[in-house]
Amino acid sequence: MTDSIFLVNFFAAVVAALLMGYVAHRLHLPAIVGYLLAGVAVGPHTPGFGSDINLIRSLAEVGVAFLLFAVGTEVHLQRLRRVQGVGIVGGLLQVGLTVGLGALISRSLGSGWATALFFGALVAVSSTTVAVKLLLDKGQLGSLHGRIIVAVLLVQDVLVVPLILVLPGIAAPSVSSAQTVLLALGKAALLLVAGLLVGTRIIPRLLDRVAATGSQELFLFATISIALGSAIGTQYLGVSAAVGAFLAGMAVSQGRFGKQIETLFTPFRDLFSIFFFISVGMLLDPSVLWQELPAASITVLLVVAGKFLLVALITMLFGYGPRVSILVGLYLAQVGELSFILAGLGLAQGVIDDRLYTLLITGALVSIFASPFVVQVRPLAFGRARGERALRPLPPDSSRDPE
Repeated sequence: MTDSIFLVNFFAAVVAALLMGYVAHRLHLPAIVGYLLAGVAVGPHTPGFGSDINLIRSLAEVGVAFLLFAVGTEVHLQRLRRVQGVGIVGGLLQVGLTVGLGALISRSLGSGWATALFFGALVAVSSTTVAVKLLLDKGQLGSLHGRIIVAVLLVQDVLVVPLILVLPGIAAPSVSSAQTVLLALGKAALLLVAGLLVGTRIIPRLLDRVAATGSQELFLFATISIALGSAIGTQYLGVSAAVGAFLAGMAVSQGRFGKQIETLFTPFRDLFSIFFFISVGMLLDPSVLWQELPAASITVLLVVAGKFLLVALITMLFGYGPRVSILVGLYLAQVGELSFILAGLGLAQGVIDDRLYTLLITGALVSIFASPFVVQVRPLAFGRARGERALRPLPPDSSRDPE
């Protein structure tokens, strides 16, 4: 009976994604829009068949791990080093300024400081899954703006760890909160050392031995084990599973099997990552959105416009041209999936109430829905020809906007 329920839910989600994806394609819309609408169609808040949201979430977690692992195999450290300034320093600036901006706006609406800081933290983190999927669909992951985006997203994902640990303590500071933060720092240091050791010494030898068998199936299973094992290991240490999978992919990409793994993983990446967008769509309640439309509109405006301006200006400060800076801002102008974790934690700790939780989640979901349309925007001042030229991937040794 359980197997039958699983198959029915799996089938319903796949068919809904197929139908809505086809409609989106016919309307010349990004495929992500169709997948999100498929989640709404089979979600618990609309009439008709309702899929098991817990099952879809489980598949989505696997999908995010596979997606970020595959992205890691396409990221080369030498290329990231060329954008590490804007990635690390710029990422820190963006998160800090966005937290401050969100906190000030929340305070102006009457929230306390704890709630205001939580609000700012929620809108500071962008969606790695959405941004990367859009870059992959457009073939721009290896472009200059693609490399900057990946670097900033990595910094954001890492910063989620202290945010998750520190922000609940703001509501009720205590000695135990400080001890928790110190423990988290110790775990982060352990993770870094273990990652370097495993990534540079153990994984390459393991893949060499498996590849020597000549079995493509065994090589695929070894790769899947590395991706999921790294995700589970980092999650156990209190770090995002997505970060672990991404780091494992980067470690594998430095060896001679990087391209082979990238090719093998493409079908898994595309299939399971779709379940992430379906799971996001299932969270959207149209009735709540209608009731909270004014407040949700303000939230979305803050995220899309405010975040875009901050990211674009910060990128320009590091010497990049306006076209690259605008593209980086557009791709990062949404709220990330890790913010859902923060929001749930804030609700459980009493930092935010039910209404604000619903408002924040609704605003986050709408920003993700809007993201595929936002990245279609072209700066009219540059003209179509120049704008299209900016979108082509740049040579690997390019580290600045050529114009």
